[in-house]
Amino acid sequence: MVHIFCNSLILQKFSSVVSALTVWGQHCDAVVARLGACRGLLRLRRDDLKRLWADARTHHYALQMLTDIERVVVSERAAREALAAGRVLAAASTLHAALLTAHSTLSHVHALHATRQHLQLKKQELVDVIVRRLSDAVYRDERAPLTRRVSARRRTALLLAELTKSEEVTDAYLQEVTPEFEASLSEEDKTFETTVMISLEALGVLEQLKEATEKFKVQIQNELLEVIDSVSRRIIEEGEVEADADVEEEGEIPDSEGVTETGRPLARLVTSLSEEFRACATRNKRLLQLWRASLQKYHVPDSCLHTEQHYWSAVQQVLQLLLTEYLDIESVNLAAQRSVSTAVTDTTELRLADYFAKKRPQRRRPKLFKLSGPPAVSPALSARRHKYPLVCRPEPAHLHAVLPALQPLCAYIEPLTGGGECSLRAFLSDYVQTGESERLARVARAAIDDIMRAPAVWRERAAPPDTGLKAGPRHSMIFSCAGAAWRCVADTARAARRCAACGGGAALHAALRATAAAAAALAAHARAAHARMCPATTSHGVSRAQRWLADDDIVRFLMSLNNWTAVIHPDARLSAEDLEQAYEREAEILGSSLGDGAVTRKEIIPDINTLADIAVLCETLDWLSANIKSLPSMLGGPGGLNKLPEKFLSDISANVKQLDEMSHKCLLFLHLELRIECFHYLGQEERGEGAGAADEAGAGGAAQLAQALLGFHELAAGVLAPRRLAYVLGGLGAMMSAGVVWRWQGAAGGAGAGAARLATLRHALAALGLPHSGLHRAHAYLHLLSCSPNEIITSVREKGAQFTELEYLNAFKVIETRRGISPADMKMHLKQLSAALGHVGVTV
Repeated sequence: MVHIFCNSLILQKFSSVVSALTVWGQHCDAVVARLGACRGLLRLRRDDLKRLWADARTHHYALQMLTDIERVVVSERAAREALAAGRVLAAASTLHAALLTAHSTLSHVHALHATRQHLQLKKQELVDVIVRRLSDAVYRDERAPLTRRVSARRRTALLLAELTKSEEVTDAYLQEVTPEFEASLSEEDKTFETTVMISLEALGVLEQLKEATEKFKVQIQNELLEVIDSVSRRIIEEGEVEADADVEEEGEIPDSEGVTETGRPLARLVTSLSEEFRACATRNKRLLQLWRASLQKYHVPDSCLHTEQHYWSAVQQVLQLLLTEYLDIESVNLAAQRSVSTAVTDTTELRLADYFAKKRPQRRRPKLFKLSGPPAVSPALSARRHKYPLVCRPEPAHLHAVLPALQPLCAYIEPLTGGGECSLRAFLSDYVQTGESERLARVARAAIDDIMRAPAVWRERAAPPDTGLKAGPRHSMIFSCAGAAWRCVADTARAARRCAACGGGAALHAALRATAAAAAALAAHARAAHARMCPATTSHGVSRAQRWLADDDIVRFLMSLNNWTAVIHPDARLSAEDLEQAYEREAEILGSSLGDGAVTRKEIIPDINTLADIAVLCETLDWLSANIKSLPSMLGGPGGLNKLPEKFLSDISANVKQLDEMSHKCLLFLHLELRIECFHYLGQEERGEGAGAADEAGAGGAAQLAQALLGFHELAAGVLAPRRLAYVLGGLGAMMSAGVVWRWQGAAGGAGAGAARLATLRHALAALGLPHSGLHRAHAYLHLLSCSPNEIITSVREKGAQFTELEYLNAFKVIETRRGISPADMKMHLKQLSAALGHVGVTV
């Protein structure tokens, strides 16, 4: 039972197990079925999810593309707005990001092809704007209207920018330049430094640094021409009354003697341009430093960058063009025909002539310069190659208005371009050699000729103009035409000094030739005046004084005496005794020549005014000689030329020698003329009855001589220099004495007439301020005539001979006539006289 019970229990358990397993199996089948259903559902969901995910990714990329497209499309407007606000770096960043997106992410979008091309054009336009901004910063920085005052904050920002500026610039210096930095700057904080750094960073962002260098380089000349245009218009608007603020702050325009009223605007223009170009050069130098650092930052070689020599070469070329216009030069080859080479030999140098050659064909001209006089400026200015207005009328003479500003500019440029002669100086040197030297000589000769053709030439007198001579004699009166002509020579010399200082050795020789030509023209007119005013013949015959001047022996004799040495060499130490001996020796020699026969009226010049004119001519020639002699010191003085050519010095010496010779001849002529007049007036004899009439005539001759001498002294005292007047009048007493002795040798009058004659002559000498001692010989001879032959012989035996043998013989003849001595007694007296004189016999 138990067994059966157990079996039944087992069966029950088994059945329950089987039943449970069946249920479990069914449950598993249901689970499997549910799992299969879930698998099927999951497969459907996965497909949905995959589809949804694909749709989501598609929408995401589409949205991103639309966003990029929108950013690319609106980037132009954003860049334009940033550029309008003055934020070029922000505009550059916007355009660069848009172009980068368009060429990378959206490169497959063909619909954006036109947009990409448009953005590329905008990029080029932005590069042009940035280059223009750099040019404005360099060439137009701080050149605001005069009515606008810089605020205190602006001045502080400029000062801080100048103080914190680093000379050595590296790429690290530009790291902080970002669009945020640009946006943080206010208008008052912007300086040249920040403007340049932001502009260069914008070019770096656009990857256009190398291309921008070429654009900036080719615009240098045009920018400089714009500077000329703006400065010219400013000068025209302001006029010539007030100097602009920049010039007043940095120094006034030099008031050079070469600047005329018509050339003053041009002088202001060139002076202002010189200052502007130097300021632009300073900013350009800083620009190069910053540009080189920017190229280093973006790993671009700096060989494409222009140099300071490019800038100064362009400056010289535009100045040459400016001078070509204002000096009225028809054609210029920019010193291309010079044999010497300029310091700048870079093959990349830009030539302004080449620039204009692209626009119009060049015309070949046979000459470097062609100066045909200053023609009228065409109102339409059709022949001009530029548009800046002219501040004055073109004229070759304006060269001397611009030289004071060009000379320091050339000296400033030459060390910066290699130390040699700059092309601007070469241009000026060529112009001086080719045209200016001839023009100076021609103008000077024409001006001197016009002065010498005036109606009152060599007649009007005036005080000499002040020439600044520190040494030499003082002149009280000269012919006014000589003073005006000398001003022409001095102006030519000063112009030559200015020209030679700006040119080389060839320009120096050419400029000095003009000075030598002007001096030679003046000397030629002086020679003609001397030949006309010191005639060889008088109105009645041949002048005795002029005939003596033609005798070399007489001239050498006069120049060998101490009185001539005293007048030619004022420093010579000569005593009064030396001068007295010289005048006595002169009276002895000249008296012996004049005593051979009477001096007729046709051999003298009775017109005192003619002698006064010769005196003025003497002073004029001496004044001209002293001034022409000062030309080398004028040309080589402080700030002048170091060494003058030997040819110029020899030409000046030749002119001085000619003028000195003519002045000396005038002085000798006056000296001789007065001495000849002494013999003429003291020896004249009127036809009368008896000895009384002859003595009366002699006394009248002394009065006429005194009147002539006093009249000459009255006219010449205010003309001749004291030492020359002393030479002309000195020694007249000795000459009067010789004339009186000669006159008395044939007179038979009484002692009363002789005493009256001597008294007249003493009064004349006293009026002339001359000593009476020169008449002691005449007084002694008058006393001799009143003595008897025995008294004369006794005096000769005791005291020696005081007169010549001929004078003693003539005295004995006069005594014989007066005392009625018989011929036999006179023959005995003559024998005694001969024995007393130590001769064997006396020829009667």
